[in-house]
Amino acid sequence: MARVINFWSFILTLLCVVFFFIAFDHPTLFNINLCLAIILFLTGIAGFFGINNGTSALRSILTVAISGVLILLTGFIIFIGNLFS
Repeated sequence: MARVINFWSFILTLLCVVFFFIAFDHPTLFNINLCLAIILFLTGIAGFFGINNGTSALRSILTVAISGVLILLTGFIIFIGNLFS
């Protein structure tokens, strides 16, 4: 089960990156992207239990790293945006 979580959290993290760039056209979507990135970060942590080889380890590390960067960037954009509104 953790192996499946590992794979799908990586795929959804890549889709979350695409969603991040789409959110620049529709700024209200940043909140959804932040929640999705937090969920994917937590499932990426759970995916560490499904590591069988080097590929799945790399996939888990990339999932957590990309999700962490998305959380930081999206949180920064939301925070700075609320300061100026």
